[in-house]
Amino acid sequence: MKRAMKKLIAVLMAALMLASLCSLSAFAKSRDAAAGTGKVKIYKVVTSFGDSVAAGVSTSTYEAAHKTKEAKTNYFVRVPGTYVDRVATAVRAKKVYPMAQPGMRSEELRMLLTDDYNGDGHETYVTTALNGFTTPGGKYKGKDPVKDYKKLRALYQKSVREADLITLGIGFNDVWFSILAAAVELNETGKVSKTPELTLFKNAEKLGSMGKALEQAENALNTVMKITPYIPIITEAGIEAKARYFVNYRAIVERIYSLNPDVTLVAIGYHDALVPGKQFDVTNILNYLVVLQPSFEAMNAYTMVRPTLYGTYYYVDMHGAETVMNSTKTWDPHPTDAGHRFMAKRILEVLPKA
Repeated sequence: MKRAMKKLIAVLMAALMLASLCSLSAFAKSRDAAAGTGKVKIYKVVTSFGDSVAAGVSTSTYEAAHKTKEAKTNYFVRVPGTYVDRVATAVRAKKVYPMAQPGMRSEELRMLLTDDYNGDGHETYVTTALNGFTTPGGKYKGKDPVKDYKKLRALYQKSVREADLITLGIGFNDVWFSILAAAVELNETGKVSKTPELTLFKNAEKLGSMGKALEQAENALNTVMKITPYIPIITEAGIEAKARYFVNYRAIVERIYSLNPDVTLVAIGYHDALVPGKQFDVTNILNYLVVLQPSFEAMNAYTMVRPTLYGTYYYVDMHGAETVMNSTKTWDPHPTDAGHRFMAKRILEVLPKA
């Protein structure tokens, strides 16, 4: 049985690698044309949108960067060694807007960039959690998190208007939160409600942080993934989240170009974030590959193909980036320092040369 399981895993991994190669070959021509020769172009203002990956969570410099004098009054600090920092240095940027936030979904980014879009109805819980990140000191003390969060709109839209180069890596949490939320409800009640994300967000409120809620949810996911009848339910949660993401991503890209038609936009592909290392038993590895990775490959395909109307839009394949999860026994899908070096190199390869 174990031998057959290992063979099946090998086949699945080969299929994922083939999909990655197809993604690379599809854009190889445009990438090579963009690479050209000589030094990369100068981009005076660089803006980064994204979640905890773009923010640099789990890098060796992240915590220190958020304990500096600047961080006491401004959450949005540049974290040395991240792919954003490395790219900004390479393109000789004079100003950097590091606007990525841990926990951010495409819902929140779309809400911040678009004045007449107010989220999916979960924004109260999400913004309460996110304001824990965006408030200096990590604690939100306001009374109206949605209203206060929307105050960031002016800054986010300014960072688009002024940018010469924008990196966009968003969407992981769209699927990840939905799957974790479904797992929490399955683990607790054996069924999934119409709004499972609210259960996850309410848990974050009760526990005092999104981090604690996610840790609890990840343990629940590890449990329910071993129960065969739950697999299609978890899968469905990911499918619904992807559908919402496709709508949001298109709106985000269109909004960026409406604010700044001449900007160069680099779409960050999803790395192998949830391909586990040694911390899971063989059956769980199979389930993770079947349920989770295909969702991110579908999002990669959409991100790669959808915005083809823009001549300054570049997609970057990030398969192969080292993560804490696939290099240690720790459950952590974030890229390591080496992973960020790899990602920066990939970005610089697609940017036009001077």
